[in-house]
Amino acid sequence: MKNKKTAALYLLAFLIVIYLKHYADRAGSDSLLWILRPTTWWTSLLSGHSFTYEQGTGYINHNLRFIIAPACAGLKFWMITSLMLTCSFLHRIEGPKKQLLWLLICFPAALAATIFTNGIRITLSITLPQILQAQENLPPILTPAQLHTAIGTLVYFPSLILLYKLADHLTQNPEKPEPPPTSPNPLWKKYLPALWYLTPVLALPLLSRLAHRDYKNLTRYELPVLTISTIIILLYTLLLLRTPKKVHNNTPHPQPTAK
Repeated sequence: MKNKKTAALYLLAFLIVIYLKHYADRAGSDSLLWILRPTTWWTSLLSGHSFTYEQGTGYINHNLRFIIAPACAGLKFWMITSLMLTCSFLHRIEGPKKQLLWLLICFPAALAATIFTNGIRITLSITLPQILQAQENLPPILTPAQLHTAIGTLVYFPSLILLYKLADHLTQNPEKPEPPPTSPNPLWKKYLPALWYLTPVLALPLLSRLAHRDYKNLTRYELPVLTISTIIILLYTLLLLRTPKKVHNNTPHPQPTAK
């Protein structure tokens, strides 16, 4: 019965994300003010630039020629983060009521994390091109579109890893005994954040392009994502290798001797 209720909550999480995907594909800027407004406020605070809302378009800074449009709302990152937090840790929560509460917490928590992360991404998308343009002797390596994609990967991917690690810490049950050192700990579990990010962001778009034989545009999006993601995974692997393993002390405690 417990497994059936847990499976039902997994299904509910996927149904919510499917609805959000359907909603995001059709929503305009007026319908997305609930996420665009706080994102723009946070971006303005970080960047020092003000934005004016124009109906049907989004928040605009004419001096910068920059628009915070529906495509910049971060809805995909919100959906990825919500599913990751739900599906990766729901099984650790004991009791159907607590599991339902965890599910209901994951989506607004992921939304808050999305607004926070997206504001940083947009700020970098404003300032980094300006810095690179000021370097006159620096040859352009990426096109503006590739740079925009690279910044998104550089911000979103590590943020997803940090959120995963935070949720992993919060859902640890201190009452459960630690597994013995001989118990298997599959390596792939350490790379679950990468799987959650790269599947919808890289693998699915790549398969779609290949299915439509759109080979010319592979370098415009997939190449920056793949390059930045590879660097992040390598750095993450080095960090895992440098993290000291927990030492299990199996030495029995001395028993008090009778006097």
